[in-house]
Amino acid sequence: MKSLTIIQETRGGLLAEITTLLEHHNIDLRSIDGNTAGSLAVINLIGEPYQDCFDVLTGANFTVFANEQILVRLKDKPGALAQLSRTLANVQVDIRNIHIISREGDHCIVALATENGFSARQVLRDFLV
Repeated sequence: MKSLTIIQETRGGLLAEITTLLEHHNIDLRSIDGNTAGSLAVINLIGEPYQDCFDVLTGANFTVFANEQILVRLKDKPGALAQLSRTLANVQVDIRNIHIISREGDHCIVALATENGFSARQVLRDFLV
C-alpha cells in the first residue's frame, strides 16, 4: 500500500485546500491524519488512484513524499507495538510512520513505512498481511 506525506507551512484552510483539490480530481481519500510541528503541518494520506493523487498534489506545488506502507497483523495486546518497534530497531530499520488501521477480534492491522522496506519485510515476514 502506498501513502503520501505532505509537509507544508501551517496556514488556515490548508486541509480544506487539499481535500477540495482532491475532490475536484475525483481522488478517493482512504485515510488521512494530520499534525503540526512548530510552523509545519504534516499530513499523511492514502488516496486512490495513488498516482493521480501524487500528481495532483505535486502539480499544486505541495511538498509531497511517497511512502510504501507495509501491513502487518499483530496480537491486539499491550506491548505488541513495542515488540514490533524493538524487532525493527534490532536490525537498524527506522520506522518513518505507523498507523493502527483496524482491530479485528484479538488482532490488529498496522500499517508502517520504514527507511528500508526490504529489510523490514524480511524481519516481519511472519506478520505480513
